[in-house]
Amino acid sequence: MKVLELGDSISRFRFVQCCVGLAGCLCVSYAVWTPCWLKNKGLWTEWNNTNSDQTNHKDSNVFSALEAERVFGVLSFLMAVSTGALSLVFALCWTSKTVLSYSNTRSLLIAGQALYPTTLLLLAMASTGFFFLLSWSFFTYQHREEIGKDFSKLGSSYWLGALGWVLLLVVETIVFVAEQLVVPDILPDLEKAVEASRVAQFKSANRSFSDSYHPGYSKCSIAPKRYMSSP
Repeated sequence: MKVLELGDSISRFRFVQCCVGLAGCLCVSYAVWTPCWLKNKGLWTEWNNTNSDQTNHKDSNVFSALEAERVFGVLSFLMAVSTGALSLVFALCWTSKTVLSYSNTRSLLIAGQALYPTTLLLLAMASTGFFFLLSWSFFTYQHREEIGKDFSKLGSSYWLGALGWVLLLVVETIVFVAEQLVVPDILPDLEKAVEASRVAQFKSANRSFSDSYHPGYSKCSIAPKRYMSSP
């Protein structure tokens, strides 16, 4: 199995997408579970907002925002783990011949479709970045007054989280659009490759059948005699 196939533009764009996705997933995973968001506190820190928690209505709003940012943070972490693993698979194991090994490739081509790993990467990364962006936005909105007073209180986890969703949502989309504009459609080449593979398999099957076929010959060299009944 060939690893890191970078011979054509399709493989290079796929590898760039995998690197972007892996970096974004690492940033998201680090940000979710580390406390350095604001004043060395993070998503899992209990905040005492004495200025804003003066009424029960405000208390419920703060509680809802806190729960929402934690829920979306956990979802984004789970998505980041899955997307990071998917990026490693496509970067290290996927080649131009991998799609030919699927049994339903020809049926997909007949329907005018194909397996595009970059599209799957885009969907996975966009979902991960979107969930984390929700968590990041809830946190920013909840502590907007403290952040507005002093930006220097924001920690590395907050900024790495921002870098993570920018990579997964913005940079990944730019790379995908650039690939669609630069890389030609793979369907014609894929159809030719599948047809050539099918013809080669057909010829190989016929050759093996002809080699295994041996017509039987009579082992008896004596001509058959004709027997007539005597009167």
